[in-house]
Amino acid sequence: MTMESTAVKDVHVLGDATLAAPGMPKSGHMANQHGKVAAAAIIELLSGRRPDPPTMVNTCYSFVDDHRAIHVSSVHRYDDDKKTIVPVTGAGGTSVAEGDRWAVEGRYASGWAQTIWSDMLA
Repeated sequence: MTMESTAVKDVHVLGDATLAAPGMPKSGHMANQHGKVAAAAIIELLSGRRPDPPTMVNTCYSFVDDHRAIHVSSVHRYDDDKKTIVPVTGAGGTSVAEGDRWAVEGRYASGWAQTIWSDMLA
């Protein structure tokens, strides 16, 4: 729930270094989410409070040419009974190949890239 290692207390493990929860994608967007969950959890733990169970979103775009892109997205939530993060049933999805939709997704992909780079690097 906090991205804290189960082997070493007070060490938080992010991104591809984690043993991924069932259905959790290995993506830069998910690693970004891991960092935010860990940072929020560390603040709560240092303040003597129990962190809130996290919800994470993931979006991955892949360009199929210089203007068109496709995507896959998902939502993941901490399940207290399973003690892990699980995909939210019915949330997320993949691109639909109809009309000029992939060109629209190409514009979305460019906007997404600018936004996440700004979030991570600014």
